[in-house]
Amino acid sequence: MGKLYDAKLKVEQLIAERKLNETEVKGQLSLRSGLLLALVREETPDDPTKLEKLRAAVRAVLKAEI
Repeated sequence: MGKLYDAKLKVEQLIAERKLNETEVKGQLSLRSGLLLALVREETPDDPTKLEKLRAAVRAVLKAEI
């Protein structure tokens, strides 16, 4: 698995642990990062820029580090 896919799994875990609305949170993250998490698959190649944008979005929206 790549780092981008691992980050997606961590986001999904945070959402589940906090019992948040998955669609709403993923929508907010997608708008902030420019990355649609639904399109990130195991075989998705890593992109350091996208990964950093996703991490920044998670910090802003979920107040967490991934």
